Amino acid sequence: MYIYNLDDYYDIYEKRRPNTITLSTANHMTTCICKQVSDCTPIPIVFNNMSVHNPINIDASNICFRLIHEYHKIFDIAYTNRKKQWLINGQLANDTFDQIELLTIHYYDDAIAERKEEHSMKGIQLIGFQEKSLHSINDYIEALQMILNIDKDTGYLHNYVASLVADWPGQLFVRKAITNLHKTDSQYSIPAGINSFIPILGPLHVSLNSREHVLIIYYTFFQKLFHSVFGKRKVLAKKPKPWRINLLLDLAYNGWCKIRNIIITKFGNTCKDIEYCMIIDLLDNIIPATLDVYSILFRSGLFNEYIETIFRIWTFALRWKRHNYNKAPLAFLSDIFYWQDTNHPFAEAVKLFLVNFNDYYIENMHSKIRAHSPVNGNIDNIIKQAYVIGILFANYFLFVLCSIYL
Repeated sequence: MYIYNLDDYYDIYEKRRPNTITLSTANHMTTCICKQVSDCTPIPIVFNNMSVHNPINIDASNICFRLIHEYHKIFDIAYTNRKKQWLINGQLANDTFDQIELLTIHYYDDAIAERKEEHSMKGIQLIGFQEKSLHSINDYIEALQMILNIDKDTGYLHNYVASLVADWPGQLFVRKAITNLHKTDSQYSIPAGINSFIPILGPLHVSLNSREHVLIIYYTFFQKLFHSVFGKRKVLAKKPKPWRINLLLDLAYNGWCKIRNIIITKFGNTCKDIEYCMIIDLLDNIIPATLDVYSILFRSGLFNEYIETIFRIWTFALRWKRHNYNKAPLAFLSDIFYWQDTNHPFAEAVKLFLVNFNDYYIENMHSKIRAHSPVNGNIDNIIKQAYVIGILFANYFLFVLCSIYL
């Protein structure tokens, strides 16, 4: 089975000074990469007369049914207590990942030694890298055509599923393309091969966005924590870099773990003070869930625990009226529940090979392209550099040698 990543890339060395024509000179490109999961056999689109595509698209009634009958009592308790249950039952190992690795989960520097096998870029193939923005259905159709052009010769996707890990715009527009493909009066010209693609929620984007939004919503709390640790003269940005957000969330949660039993014993679970309930929910529920969903649960391949925590994080996004991520998890959950209800083999494939459905690979690729692109490089030079890096990733050991001697 092949797993594809599709995302937009822009040159960070842009000029922000506007003129009469443009607001900036940023170069917008589209990146498409591919990872083969050799242990997973190809999954047919139609199995036992049931298509991998949910005919209802996003089934709200099924999501509500699951929420009421399977997850309602679970979400009544804090994530910390739920995690303790997993540890007691042996579902979760407490010492799987190193602390430094957890703090640098969104940092792609080659100098960091703590990298797990699922983060290896070995075998990643760069399908295409071209100048194009991704802002409409037509943009995504043209971008996916890079894959379909190759498939004309290989035929790997003929009547088989091709999972596409993407951010919210990628899921939205690809879903629209698939929906319009089956309409008789569609206004878009959509190739039949689009039917093979299944948009999958990118766990790295969920982690990044949820952590960032926790800090934005509770900025006053984290600002006081930041000043108490680093001094009052230091300034905490309104939207700090990911490594600083990770550090503050980790400090808050580990500090809470040291005093948690004392506080709970003192005030109990019946205290109705609004400030007390807010801080308990933040420290005992929101922070640990956003810290664990990608760095521990997803990367450990804990399918059921990961799905449950995605559902829990959706409740946070709904509460905060977080655009996009109050909808993206629902589309993912609806598909998972549909595949389970219809016994489609793609449900089992996602469960067994969960760690491969990752958007880390394309973010790592973008990081390498930015690091090796010249400051004043034009589009042609950036594209050439991207394909060179793509060749090195495909030949992983050659890439390691080049990193050592260059």
